[in-house]
Amino acid sequence: MEGTGIVRVSADVALDPDSAFAQVVDELVEAFARVGVRFSPGSEGSVVEGRTEVGRVLTWTSGRQFSIDWRPAPWDHDLRLQVELRTEPRDGGARVEVEVRGADSLVHADPVEGTGWVASAIVAPLLRTLLPSNLGDWLTDRAARRPSGPGARTMYTDPVYHRPNFRLLLDTLHPGPSDVVLEVGCGGGAFLQEVLARGVRAVGLDHSPEMVRLARANNQNAVGEGRLQVTETEASRLPVPDRTFTIAVSTGVFGFLPHPLDTLREMYRALAPGGRLAVFEGTKELVGTPACPEPMASRIHFFEDDELAGLAREAGFVAVEVRHPELFRYAQESGVPEEALDLFRGTVGALLLVGRRPDG
Repeated sequence: MEGTGIVRVSADVALDPDSAFAQVVDELVEAFARVGVRFSPGSEGSVVEGRTEVGRVLTWTSGRQFSIDWRPAPWDHDLRLQVELRTEPRDGGARVEVEVRGADSLVHADPVEGTGWVASAIVAPLLRTLLPSNLGDWLTDRAARRPSGPGARTMYTDPVYHRPNFRLLLDTLHPGPSDVVLEVGCGGGAFLQEVLARGVRAVGLDHSPEMVRLARANNQNAVGEGRLQVTETEASRLPVPDRTFTIAVSTGVFGFLPHPLDTLREMYRALAPGGRLAVFEGTKELVGTPACPEPMASRIHFFEDDELAGLAREAGFVAVEVRHPELFRYAQESGVPEEALDLFRGTVGALLLVGRRPDG
Protein backbone atom coordinates (compact mmCIF):
# COMPACT_ATOMS: atom_id res chain seq x y z
CA MET A 1 0.00 0.00 0.00
CA GLU A 2 1.60 3.29 -1.06
CA GLY A 3 0.53 6.68 0.21
CA THR A 4 1.18 10.20 -0.98
CA GLY A 5 1.82 12.03 2.29
CA ILE A 6 5.23 13.67 2.57
CA VAL A 7 7.22 14.44 5.72
CA ARG A 8 10.22 16.65 5.12
CA VAL A 9 12.95 17.78 7.53
CA SER A 10 15.85 20.05 6.56
CA ALA A 11 18.78 21.75 8.23
CA ASP A 12 21.39 24.20 6.98
CA VAL A 13 24.92 23.44 8.12
CA ALA A 14 28.26 25.22 7.70
CA LEU A 15 29.86 22.43 5.67
CA ASP A 16 30.26 21.89 1.96
CA PRO A 17 27.74 19.37 0.55
CA ASP A 18 30.26 16.52 0.22
CA SER A 19 31.43 16.91 3.81
CA ALA A 20 27.88 17.29 5.10
CA PHE A 21 26.79 14.12 3.32
CA ALA A 22 29.73 12.11 4.67
CA GLN A 23 29.17 13.44 8.19
CA VAL A 24 25.45 12.68 8.19
CA VAL A 25 25.98 9.15 6.89
CA ASP A 26 28.64 8.49 9.54
CA GLU A 27 26.37 9.80 12.28
CA LEU A 28 23.41 7.76 11.03
CA VAL A 29 25.46 4.57 11.12
CA GLU A 30 26.48 5.24 14.73
CA ALA A 31 23.07 6.46 15.88
CA PHE A 32 21.35 3.39 14.44
CA ALA A 33 23.97 1.11 16.01
CA ARG A 34 23.25 2.56 19.46
CA VAL A 35 19.65 1.28 19.21
CA GLY A 36 20.55 -2.09 17.72
CA VAL A 37 19.94 -1.24 14.06
CA ARG A 38 22.54 -1.88 11.36
CA PHE A 39 22.70 0.68 8.56
CA SER A 40 25.03 -0.41 5.77
CA PRO A 41 25.72 2.59 3.50
CA GLY A 42 26.37 2.39 -0.23
CA SER A 43 24.64 1.36 -3.42
CA GLU A 44 24.06 -2.17 -2.11
CA GLY A 45 23.22 -0.97 1.39
CA SER A 46 20.40 -1.85 3.74
CA VAL A 47 18.83 -1.12 7.11
CA VAL A 48 18.35 -4.13 9.39
CA GLU A 49 16.63 -4.24 12.77
CA GLY A 50 17.39 -7.50 14.54
CA ARG A 51 16.86 -10.06 11.79
CA THR A 52 14.38 -7.96 9.83
CA GLU A 53 15.48 -5.99 6.79
CA VAL A 54 13.62 -2.71 7.13
CA GLY A 55 15.09 -0.90 4.16
CA ARG A 56 17.02 -1.46 0.95
CA VAL A 57 19.05 1.29 -0.75
CA LEU A 58 17.55 2.16 -4.13
CA THR A 59 19.91 4.92 -5.25
CA TRP A 60 23.22 6.19 -3.92
CA THR A 61 25.18 9.19 -5.20
CA SER A 62 28.09 9.66 -2.85
CA GLY A 63 28.34 13.19 -1.55
CA ARG A 64 24.85 14.13 -2.69
CA GLN A 65 21.91 11.77 -2.24
CA PHE A 66 20.53 8.37 -1.36
CA SER A 67 17.07 6.84 -1.30
CA ILE A 68 15.79 3.79 0.55
CA ASP A 69 12.80 1.54 -0.02
CA TRP A 70 11.56 1.43 3.58
CA ARG A 71 9.18 -1.23 4.92
CA PRO A 72 8.08 -0.20 8.44
CA ALA A 73 5.41 -2.85 9.09
CA PRO A 74 6.34 -6.56 8.91
CA TRP A 75 2.66 -7.29 9.55
CA ASP A 76 1.72 -5.45 6.34
CA HIS A 77 4.08 -6.42 3.51
CA ASP A 78 2.41 -4.02 1.11
CA LEU A 79 3.18 -0.96 3.22
CA ARG A 80 6.23 0.79 1.74
CA LEU A 81 7.75 4.22 2.15
CA GLN A 82 10.48 5.94 0.23
CA VAL A 83 13.10 7.72 2.32
CA GLU A 84 15.43 10.14 0.57
CA LEU A 85 18.35 12.12 1.99
CA ARG A 86 20.05 14.77 -0.09
CA THR A 87 22.53 17.61 0.34
CA GLU A 88 22.80 20.69 -1.83
CA PRO A 89 24.76 23.97 -1.72
CA ARG A 90 23.16 26.70 0.33
CA ASP A 91 24.59 30.15 1.19
CA GLY A 92 28.20 29.12 1.75
CA GLY A 93 27.25 25.81 3.33
CA ALA A 94 24.88 22.98 2.64
CA ARG A 95 21.26 22.09 3.19
CA VAL A 96 20.65 18.56 4.42
CA GLU A 97 17.13 17.40 3.69
CA VAL A 98 15.34 14.16 4.53
CA GLU A 99 12.06 13.36 2.87
CA VAL A 100 9.68 10.49 3.64
CA ARG A 101 7.08 9.82 0.98
CA GLY A 102 3.97 7.79 1.64
CA ALA A 103 3.74 8.72 5.33
CA ASP A 104 -0.05 9.01 5.21
CA SER A 105 -0.28 5.27 4.55
CA LEU A 106 1.08 4.63 8.06
CA VAL A 107 -2.31 5.65 9.45
CA HIS A 108 -4.44 4.58 6.47
CA ALA A 109 -4.74 8.15 5.13
CA ASP A 110 -6.73 9.22 8.21
CA PRO A 111 -5.94 12.97 8.46
CA VAL A 112 -6.68 13.14 12.20
CA GLU A 113 -4.40 10.21 13.02
CA GLY A 114 -1.85 11.51 10.53
CA THR A 115 -1.71 14.83 12.33
CA GLY A 116 -1.42 13.01 15.64
CA TRP A 117 1.50 10.96 14.34
CA VAL A 118 3.31 14.05 13.07
CA ALA A 119 2.82 15.86 16.38
CA SER A 120 3.63 13.00 18.76
CA ALA A 121 6.18 11.00 16.77
CA ILE A 122 8.06 13.79 14.96
CA VAL A 123 7.52 17.25 16.44
CA ALA A 124 7.45 16.33 20.13
CA PRO A 125 10.68 14.23 20.04
CA LEU A 126 12.41 17.06 18.15
CA LEU A 127 11.37 19.63 20.72
CA ARG A 128 12.25 17.28 23.60
CA THR A 129 15.83 17.26 22.34
CA LEU A 130 15.84 21.03 22.89
CA LEU A 131 14.80 20.86 26.54
CA PRO A 132 17.67 21.90 28.85
CA SER A 133 17.83 18.46 30.49
CA ASN A 134 18.00 16.56 27.21
CA LEU A 135 20.34 18.96 25.44
CA GLY A 136 22.68 18.94 28.44
CA ASP A 137 22.65 15.15 28.53
CA TRP A 138 23.37 14.92 24.80
CA LEU A 139 26.28 17.35 24.97
CA THR A 140 27.73 15.57 28.02
CA ASP A 141 27.40 12.13 26.48
CA ARG A 142 28.81 13.29 23.18
CA ALA A 143 31.96 14.78 24.69
CA ALA A 144 32.68 12.69 27.77
CA ARG A 145 30.11 10.35 29.31
CA ARG A 146 29.59 8.15 26.23
CA PRO A 147 31.82 9.77 23.61
CA SER A 148 30.76 9.66 19.98
CA GLY A 149 31.28 11.47 16.71
CA PRO A 150 34.37 12.58 14.80
CA GLY A 151 35.34 15.21 17.37
CA ALA A 152 35.34 12.65 20.16
CA ARG A 153 37.26 10.15 18.06
CA THR A 154 39.94 12.77 17.38
CA MET A 155 40.14 13.90 20.99
CA TYR A 156 40.28 10.43 22.53
CA THR A 157 42.89 9.22 20.07
CA ASP A 158 45.29 11.77 21.53
CA PRO A 159 43.80 13.17 24.75
CA VAL A 160 46.65 15.55 25.50
CA TYR A 161 44.91 17.02 28.56
CA HIS A 162 44.44 13.54 30.05
CA ARG A 163 48.03 12.44 29.56
CA PRO A 164 49.21 14.07 32.83
CA ASN A 165 46.72 11.78 34.63
CA PHE A 166 48.14 8.82 32.72
CA ARG A 167 51.70 9.63 33.77
CA LEU A 168 50.60 9.96 37.37
CA LEU A 169 48.93 6.54 37.23
CA LEU A 170 52.00 4.95 35.67
CA ASP A 171 54.23 6.45 38.37
CA THR A 172 51.81 5.27 41.05
CA LEU A 173 51.35 1.70 39.81
CA HIS A 174 54.75 0.95 38.19
CA PRO A 175 53.31 -1.63 35.75
CA GLY A 176 55.70 -4.13 34.21
CA PRO A 177 55.79 -7.29 32.08
CA SER A 178 54.41 -9.47 34.87
CA ASP A 179 51.26 -7.36 35.24
CA VAL A 180 47.78 -7.90 33.84
CA VAL A 181 45.90 -4.58 33.70
CA LEU A 182 42.15 -3.95 33.75
CA GLU A 183 41.04 -0.46 32.66
CA VAL A 184 37.43 0.52 33.29
CA GLY A 185 36.39 3.28 30.91
CA CYS A 186 39.24 2.96 28.44
CA GLY A 187 37.95 5.54 25.93
CA GLY A 188 39.98 5.51 22.74
CA GLY A 189 42.73 3.39 24.27
CA ALA A 190 45.35 6.12 24.82
CA PHE A 191 46.22 5.00 28.36
CA LEU A 192 46.26 1.40 27.15
CA GLN A 193 48.89 2.41 24.59
CA GLU A 194 51.12 3.78 27.32
CA VAL A 195 50.72 0.89 29.71
CA LEU A 196 51.11 -1.73 26.94
CA ALA A 197 54.45 -0.13 26.04
CA ARG A 198 55.65 -1.44 29.41
CA GLY A 199 55.07 -5.03 28.40
CA VAL A 200 51.84 -5.76 30.25
CA ARG A 201 48.79 -7.69 29.09
CA ALA A 202 45.52 -5.77 29.39
CA VAL A 203 41.76 -5.67 29.07
CA GLY A 204 39.98 -2.40 28.29
CA LEU A 205 36.28 -1.89 28.95
CA ASP A 206 34.01 0.92 27.81
CA HIS A 207 30.28 1.44 27.27
CA SER A 208 30.69 3.55 24.12
CA PRO A 209 30.73 1.32 21.01
CA GLU A 210 32.67 4.00 19.12
CA MET A 211 35.35 4.15 21.81
CA VAL A 212 35.64 0.36 21.85
CA ARG A 213 36.26 0.32 18.10
CA LEU A 214 38.69 3.23 18.41
CA ALA A 215 40.64 1.58 21.24
CA ARG A 216 40.98 -1.59 19.18
CA ALA A 217 42.14 0.36 16.12
CA ASN A 218 44.63 2.45 18.08
CA ASN A 219 46.09 -0.68 19.67
CA GLN A 220 45.69 -3.09 16.76
CA ASN A 221 49.16 -4.61 17.14
CA ALA A 222 48.57 -5.52 20.79
CA VAL A 223 45.13 -6.89 19.89
CA GLY A 224 46.67 -8.99 17.11
CA GLU A 225 49.37 -10.27 19.45
CA GLY A 226 46.78 -11.34 22.01
CA ARG A 227 48.06 -8.88 24.64
CA LEU A 228 44.92 -6.73 24.61
CA GLN A 229 41.19 -7.34 24.61
CA VAL A 230 38.69 -4.46 24.40
CA THR A 231 35.05 -5.08 25.25
CA GLU A 232 31.87 -3.00 25.29
CA THR A 233 30.11 -3.20 28.64
CA GLU A 234 28.59 -1.22 31.48
CA ALA A 235 30.83 -0.60 34.48
CA SER A 236 28.58 -2.18 37.09
CA ARG A 237 28.96 -5.69 35.62
CA LEU A 238 32.38 -6.41 34.19
CA PRO A 239 32.64 -9.42 31.84
CA VAL A 240 35.99 -10.56 33.20
CA PRO A 241 37.01 -13.59 35.32
CA ASP A 242 37.61 -13.50 39.06
CA ARG A 243 41.05 -12.94 40.62
CA THR A 244 42.83 -12.43 37.28
CA PHE A 245 44.33 -8.94 37.19
CA THR A 246 47.22 -7.44 39.12
CA ILE A 247 46.14 -3.84 38.42
CA ALA A 248 42.68 -2.25 38.11
CA VAL A 249 42.59 1.36 36.99
CA SER A 250 40.15 4.05 35.92
CA THR A 251 40.55 7.71 35.04
CA GLY A 252 37.84 10.34 34.68
CA VAL A 253 35.00 7.82 34.82
CA PHE A 254 33.71 7.41 38.38
CA GLY A 255 32.04 10.81 38.51
CA PHE A 256 29.67 9.67 35.75
CA LEU A 257 28.84 6.25 37.22
CA PRO A 258 25.33 5.72 38.63
CA HIS A 259 26.58 2.87 40.86
CA PRO A 260 30.25 3.45 41.77
CA LEU A 261 30.21 0.97 44.64
CA ASP A 262 29.11 -1.81 42.27
CA THR A 263 32.00 -0.93 39.98
CA LEU A 264 34.51 -1.00 42.83
CA ARG A 265 33.17 -4.37 43.92
CA GLU A 266 33.59 -5.67 40.39
CA MET A 267 37.15 -4.34 40.21
CA TYR A 268 37.86 -6.03 43.54
CA ARG A 269 36.44 -9.30 42.24
CA ALA A 270 38.60 -9.09 39.13
CA LEU A 271 41.83 -8.45 41.04
CA ALA A 272 44.08 -11.24 42.18
CA PRO A 273 45.11 -11.23 45.87
CA GLY A 274 47.46 -8.33 46.42
CA GLY A 275 46.25 -6.59 43.23
CA ARG A 276 46.49 -2.79 43.11
CA LEU A 277 43.71 -0.27 42.55
CA ALA A 278 44.06 3.30 41.25
CA VAL A 279 41.16 5.62 40.39
CA PHE A 280 41.77 9.18 39.19
CA GLU A 281 39.04 11.83 39.33
CA GLY A 282 38.71 15.61 39.29
CA THR A 283 37.45 17.61 42.24
CA LYS A 284 34.66 20.16 42.49
CA GLU A 285 37.23 22.96 42.28
CA LEU A 286 37.36 22.29 38.54
CA VAL A 287 33.73 23.34 38.03
CA GLY A 288 33.53 26.33 35.71
CA THR A 289 37.07 25.93 34.38
CA PRO A 290 37.86 24.78 30.82
CA ALA A 291 38.36 21.31 32.30
CA CYS A 292 34.77 21.10 33.55
CA PRO A 293 32.30 23.51 31.91
CA GLU A 294 28.54 23.33 31.92
CA PRO A 295 26.47 21.39 31.14
CA MET A 296 28.95 18.61 31.96
CA ALA A 297 29.75 19.96 35.43
CA SER A 298 26.14 19.49 36.57
CA ARG A 299 26.21 15.86 35.48
CA ILE A 300 29.34 14.80 37.34
CA HIS A 301 29.38 13.61 40.94
CA PHE A 302 32.41 15.09 42.68
CA PHE A 303 33.55 12.81 45.48
CA GLU A 304 34.72 13.97 48.86
CA ASP A 305 37.84 12.18 50.08
CA ASP A 306 36.12 10.27 52.87
CA GLU A 307 33.21 9.33 50.61
CA LEU A 308 35.36 7.70 47.93
CA ALA A 309 37.67 6.06 50.44
CA GLY A 310 34.63 4.68 52.27
CA LEU A 311 33.26 3.14 49.06
CA ALA A 312 36.62 1.47 48.39
CA ARG A 313 36.74 0.00 51.89
CA GLU A 314 33.13 -1.16 51.61
CA ALA A 315 34.07 -2.92 48.37
CA GLY A 316 36.77 -4.82 50.27
CA PHE A 317 39.96 -2.87 49.54
CA VAL A 318 42.63 -2.32 52.14
CA ALA A 319 45.51 0.18 52.40
CA VAL A 320 43.01 2.72 51.02
CA GLU A 321 44.30 6.24 50.61
CA VAL A 322 43.06 9.37 48.86
CA ARG A 323 45.68 11.79 47.57
CA HIS A 324 45.66 15.17 45.87
CA PRO A 325 48.73 15.07 43.63
CA GLU A 326 50.10 18.01 41.69
CA LEU A 327 50.10 17.35 37.95
CA PHE A 328 52.15 20.31 36.72
CA ARG A 329 55.32 18.31 36.08
CA TYR A 330 53.36 15.61 34.29
CA ALA A 331 51.61 18.26 32.19
CA GLN A 332 54.94 19.68 31.09
CA GLU A 333 56.25 16.23 30.23
CA SER A 334 53.06 15.37 28.33
CA GLY A 335 53.23 18.31 25.98
CA VAL A 336 50.25 20.23 27.33
CA PRO A 337 50.21 23.62 25.55
CA GLU A 338 51.95 26.40 27.46
CA GLU A 339 48.79 28.48 27.75
CA ALA A 340 46.99 25.63 29.54
CA LEU A 341 49.71 24.64 32.03
CA ASP A 342 48.29 26.80 34.81
CA LEU A 343 45.28 24.47 34.96
CA PHE A 344 47.61 21.81 36.35
CA ARG A 345 49.22 23.89 39.11
CA GLY A 346 48.44 23.07 42.72
CA THR A 347 46.72 20.05 44.19
CA VAL A 348 43.06 21.05 44.52
CA GLY A 349 41.88 19.75 41.14
CA ALA A 350 43.13 16.17 41.25
CA LEU A 351 41.93 13.25 43.34
CA LEU A 352 43.67 9.87 43.34
CA LEU A 353 42.27 6.84 45.12
CA VAL A 354 44.64 3.95 45.73
CA GLY A 355 44.17 0.63 47.48
CA ARG A 356 44.76 -3.06 47.08
CA ARG A 357 42.99 -6.36 47.42
CA PRO A 358 44.18 -8.18 50.54
CA ASP A 359 46.68 -10.99 50.15
CA GLY A 360 45.34 -14.52 50.49
